[in-house]
Amino acid sequence: MDEVFERVLVDIGGQKPVFTIGKTGILWKLDRTTGRFLGHKETVFQNIFTSIDPKTGQPTYRSDILEQKIGQWLDVCPSTEGGHNWQAMSYHPGTGQLIIPLSQSCMQMSGRKVELKEGSGGGAGDRRFLEMPSAHGNIGKLAAFDVKTMKETWSIQQRAPFLTAVLSTAGGVAFVGDLDRKFKAVDVRSGAVLWETRLGTSVQGFPVSFSIGGRQYIAVTTGLGGGSPRDVPRVIAPDIHHPGNGSALYVFALPPAK
Repeated sequence: MDEVFERVLVDIGGQKPVFTIGKTGILWKLDRTTGRFLGHKETVFQNIFTSIDPKTGQPTYRSDILEQKIGQWLDVCPSTEGGHNWQAMSYHPGTGQLIIPLSQSCMQMSGRKVELKEGSGGGAGDRRFLEMPSAHGNIGKLAAFDVKTMKETWSIQQRAPFLTAVLSTAGGVAFVGDLDRKFKAVDVRSGAVLWETRLGTSVQGFPVSFSIGGRQYIAVTTGLGGGSPRDVPRVIAPDIHHPGNGSALYVFALPPAK
């Protein structure tokens, strides 16, 4: 359950924190100069840690995970897909919010015996992926969090997982795409869907914005693959279908300024 994803630097008054979120789905707030723990927020259900020290941020693993025997099955949330993965969050300065794409899946895991020789090993575990019970069938979650209070301000939950990073703009709009081929614009203040369209295949990658001649454009890619954020939903949500080809770059022009 690695923490290898984006770091977002935000200045809040006299504080200079860094925010990060990894596969456990825990949003961490740290002093980016000293590394001092400033706060955390569990963005999806997790039962890997039994507690997190409110002063130091030190997490405590479940004892049965630490003491797991080979061949013993344990139930854990989130799955190794992660509550958060490579789909990057966005900071919106106008509202002081982090807007984060999240995934809601769990798993059963069991360790395998590994021969200590060259070429053996690999993942060294068996996994059975499951829907997160508390999500009621909604694998995808897009949520906004106040950088001062760490409180969730709004969320969108849906069956299809979000497979792009979030792009937010000074105009108060956030763009994001999902496995069900939908690319949408949401209001950064409320999470209300302002516009959406359906593209050729799953929408995934990193949306970008640029301007030419005073006109603003939004570009996003569609395609296949994507690692565990795509592989796990293939198991737990086989009802979501998309074409097996259609890698493309789509570009949308925003309405001209009045």
